[in-house]
Amino acid sequence: MNYLQLSDGPWLTLLVLSPLVGMLLVALAGALRLNDQTVKIGAAAWSLTSLGLAIFIWAGFNPAAVADGQGVVQFVEKVNWIQAIRVDYFLGVDGISLPLVILTAAMAPVAMLASFSVTERVKMHYALLFLLEAAMLGYFVALNFFFFFIFWEFSLVPAFFLIQNWGRLPELRRRYAAFKFFVYTMAGSIGMLLLFQFFYLATRNAGVEAAPGYAGGTFDLITLGRLGQGLPVAGTQNNLQTIIFNFVQQLGITNYLGHFPLVYTSVAFWAIFIAFAIKLAVWPFHTWLPDAYAEAPTAGSILLSAVMSKMGAYGMLRIMLPLVPEAAQFWAPVIGALALVGIVAGAFGALAYTGGDLKRLIGYTSINHMGYVALAIAAAAAIGADVQSRAIAINGATMQMVAHGLSTGALFLLAGMLYERTGTYNLRAWGGLRRVMPTLAGVMGVAMFANLGLPGLAGFVGEFFIFRGAWATLPFFTLLATIGLIVTAMALLQMYGRIFNGPLNTRWVHVPDMRLASREFLAAAPLLIALLALGVYPAPIMDLANHAATALVSVFARGLS
Repeated sequence: MNYLQLSDGPWLTLLVLSPLVGMLLVALAGALRLNDQTVKIGAAAWSLTSLGLAIFIWAGFNPAAVADGQGVVQFVEKVNWIQAIRVDYFLGVDGISLPLVILTAAMAPVAMLASFSVTERVKMHYALLFLLEAAMLGYFVALNFFFFFIFWEFSLVPAFFLIQNWGRLPELRRRYAAFKFFVYTMAGSIGMLLLFQFFYLATRNAGVEAAPGYAGGTFDLITLGRLGQGLPVAGTQNNLQTIIFNFVQQLGITNYLGHFPLVYTSVAFWAIFIAFAIKLAVWPFHTWLPDAYAEAPTAGSILLSAVMSKMGAYGMLRIMLPLVPEAAQFWAPVIGALALVGIVAGAFGALAYTGGDLKRLIGYTSINHMGYVALAIAAAAAIGADVQSRAIAINGATMQMVAHGLSTGALFLLAGMLYERTGTYNLRAWGGLRRVMPTLAGVMGVAMFANLGLPGLAGFVGEFFIFRGAWATLPFFTLLATIGLIVTAMALLQMYGRIFNGPLNTRWVHVPDMRLASREFLAAAPLLIALLALGVYPAPIMDLANHAATALVSVFARGLS
């Protein structure tokens, strides 16, 4: 199998385990009764090990490697785990997942530094941050559904406790936000879990070789993706749509629902889409997001917005498009319409909070920005474009996810700094802070302009490529989506003006500014540098994804039935 490149070492395992080791070190610090400040510094320092491993993997990754119709999966570790149902411990990265692995590893130290103001149950707080990082990293590198789903679900646990125990007051509101976040995501995943049980039975019935010489069902995401795209897989000549149809026909389901293969792949499509659309906060599955982002502690808001929302988009790229391309193409206009509503609703939602809660405003801009990612995914699947335009849309979505993670993470970090100084997130309580906090005003200005897509910063690159790619297949939706650009820019500019412009509120005359030699600037500066560097030269991210994206969308340029 030329499309799998075995690793020369357990690098991805070490990547996933490094945050868990950090969690154990925090537990050891608790047993030794080390003071909280030592734990904070040690946790922030240890979080750099994951980043170092991610950079090492990035340096050894070949983004141009394509074989057997797909981007080569590299640094592969594959060991049989449960023989009876052919579950493999299967890790690997390709051009779709590696940018998100790097983003996760980069945002973890920022979250650690943002938590220095935590004073209650400090060790538990940092242990949960490490656990959340491990779950997110595992999700992006797991290529067997068994482990993929475990990491997907397990990421909810530390996020739930972070919101519930360290979120904002009043306590009742944060508990509601944590409960809503947990239930929404878990409930949406049930259909996908049942679907993959069905996939296992259908592929076993078809005699698909889950391993050389072993004909049986499979949870292997790469094998299932190849079946979905009609690429060669040992043991069968059929694609996944035919395998599903033959199995439901054998079960007698076609006697009730008809002999239409697209009907059954459409059911699979919606089970997958709903699970990931909730995490991506696609309208109308978005209502958990403003509550969760607003009520979470600063570190929780950073990781939720910068990384966890991207788990939904990644799932669509890893599972939805390759496994059920026929249904994805059929339903692409519907997904594009939902994305458009989310873009516009998110923009106007943000505008509505320009005189209210800062974190909710930023949360609604996230709904807007993730709507662009959903639009790109819909455009890549829709009828009517060449491979190049589809690949451009996916490249834009990848860049948008990275840029949004950096800029929104920076905005939540800075919002937390404002709260530490003033004790409020109410935009009406501020005003004129530029006079007493010019450095913080400058840093937040860069993050704000990157978030609204100013040319020269990373956000512009992602949005430009999304619009260029989406125009080829969904021109009407793409045109209307520009409304979101304008309204979001209005909301962010008004937000910035209410905080830093106008007369200074006398309550804040003695509020300290951000110092250049401080952990606050240390946390924010790398994000701003990355936003500027990727805005000027986006190739490091775009080159990672391009070949894998091109291979992924090539199935939609062929005739699908």
